[in-house]
Amino acid sequence: MHYLQQAVTRRAFLTGALAAAGLGSILAYGAEQWPLPVPTGARSSIRQLEPAEGFAPLLLVADPAPRPDFTDYLGEILRAEGWLGLRRLYLRQLNQPLRGAVVILTGTPLSPDNVAWLRLFVKHGGGLIGIRPDKSLATIFGVSYLGSAQIDDSLYPTASTGIAGPLQLHTTYDRVTLNGATAIATASNGDPLVTIHRYGDGLAALWTFDLARMIALIRQGNPAWIDQERDLMEGLRASDLFAGWIDLNRIAIPQADEHQRLLSWMIEEVSPQPLLRLWYFPDNAASAIIATSDAHGSRVRHIEQMLTMVEHHGGTASIYYTPPPTNTTGRLTRKLRWNLSRTPLIGPVVGGSDLLPGPHHVTEWRERGHEFGMHPYVEEGLEEGYYRYWSEFLKLGYGPLPPTVRTHRILWRGWVDNAIVQARYGLRMNLDYYHSGPVVRKADGTWTMGYLNGSGLPLRFVDTDGGVIDVYQQATHLVDEHLMPIFQTGYEVGLDGVTAATHTIAQIAASIDRYPSALGLQCHVDPFLIGGTLADEVSRWLNETLAYAAAAKLPILAAMHWLHFLDTRNTSDLKEVRWNGQRLSVTITTPPTTLPLALLIPERHRTAQLGGVRGGGDTALGMRTIAGRSYRVMRLTNGQQPLIIDYTIGYE
Repeated sequence: MHYLQQAVTRRAFLTGALAAAGLGSILAYGAEQWPLPVPTGARSSIRQLEPAEGFAPLLLVADPAPRPDFTDYLGEILRAEGWLGLRRLYLRQLNQPLRGAVVILTGTPLSPDNVAWLRLFVKHGGGLIGIRPDKSLATIFGVSYLGSAQIDDSLYPTASTGIAGPLQLHTTYDRVTLNGATAIATASNGDPLVTIHRYGDGLAALWTFDLARMIALIRQGNPAWIDQERDLMEGLRASDLFAGWIDLNRIAIPQADEHQRLLSWMIEEVSPQPLLRLWYFPDNAASAIIATSDAHGSRVRHIEQMLTMVEHHGGTASIYYTPPPTNTTGRLTRKLRWNLSRTPLIGPVVGGSDLLPGPHHVTEWRERGHEFGMHPYVEEGLEEGYYRYWSEFLKLGYGPLPPTVRTHRILWRGWVDNAIVQARYGLRMNLDYYHSGPVVRKADGTWTMGYLNGSGLPLRFVDTDGGVIDVYQQATHLVDEHLMPIFQTGYEVGLDGVTAATHTIAQIAASIDRYPSALGLQCHVDPFLIGGTLADEVSRWLNETLAYAAAAKLPILAAMHWLHFLDTRNTSDLKEVRWNGQRLSVTITTPPTTLPLALLIPERHRTAQLGGVRGGGDTALGMRTIAGRSYRVMRLTNGQQPLIIDYTIGYE
């Protein structure tokens, strides 16, 4: 073996092997040259809400309306909040008994018959939520419209909601005066922004602004600034849409999430019956870590260093890989080397100890639960870049393409152009919203940690016309190159690994204590390739951060596993709902999953106190609090699960 290693160099051996391949090599070369067909996936293919048939506890009125219309996005918000039994209601259905339900209206124009039905619905005990609705409902909401609109930058919720404020606004609201209603949130000048009103036996809550569009503006940035360089870093990024948009004094609050939790708080306030919802994370975990790593030409051993550290803490990770550039001959040579490296005796000679990852390595990593996806360069354009790197990924044998992605240098086009292109390739989760650079530095030089896009929860992207795209916006919150001098850009905080870990641990602790979040984590493989002190510092940061998360029993998940959990959660449903004033009986259906769902059962409903829960076996998981409301938590099993939930009526 020693003689063979001396006598045969890798290059000579490969040259001979390629020559021996003869006609096979020529045919393979031709196949490698053929372009792959361009994917033609749909821009949007999300599962719309099922139409209401019979009784459902939560009904979203979603008739087609002139664009822009963010009603479908409001449905995404309600899904993210975990509401079960959510259905689509058409205006023509406002002619049937819906006692016990909550109806949610947006700005769809209403007929006089619609208005009359809604008056009777609320008067007889129904719950109504209006999101900048038709002004003909003013009497039901207990307000008088002043005939003018105004823009304000802050919303101040009352203390009773348990919502942290003030929260930013980026939209116009209708000015109203209270005519029997009570203000739940106000503008900085005292104008009512969110109100509640008892009308007959029912309750009606009003938002004077388009909540769904406003949440989209917080999460996705200012569409008036698309393709403008604003964040002082060369190259257009999503962060350019947030420079001067996010109030850095409030960046530690996931403001978009708090806005949607206020909506959930109000839904329960007006509901005539207890409503069930799902907790945000698997198996009642307080938060989650979405572990990812960009890798640029890294070798197998460097990727192994990253994955081994994640595995040490019980997690899985996503590797977004860019192979070193090559031509057709170089690609064939790589593939031949990978094949020969697995051959007895000559394998170590051909492969050596510093292989680029081959398909067999990728298969092994995937079998261990990790994700191995592409990391495309798009300097030449989104369409061109995604096609070129997708083709290379498949031709190197790394397919099938996993469903999540991060773009190299997190370059961004338009408001949602990246998501539209990604959807065509079957990519359903984007991690390009990235906490780094001057955009998160205050004028006094202080660096911030927090939520650039105001959220620790993923929602699908929405376009400016209100169309929802089947790609989740998962932010990357904990970024190695923001905290440590990974690439020496001059735009990093410049910390050592231990100090950097104190910052990421503080944000994880805040998410556990107050702001439940799926915190995207980025740890590049590149420092392990570079080696030395840099690799040591990054290792310390990653190990200490993940050790804290693991000790807090947070799941550490590859992005594709997190996506699978979201799909499972969003397709779980509620059937056969019955409420007699003291007993709630339901059947919950959940798809198969290895990441258990946690059901939230409200401890109180108006004057009723939760008693016993039958069904589901011994699955109690303790208590949770969201926006000041307490819930009993139970683990759900796969399939159908009937439950009987009893309440004891008290007196106010």
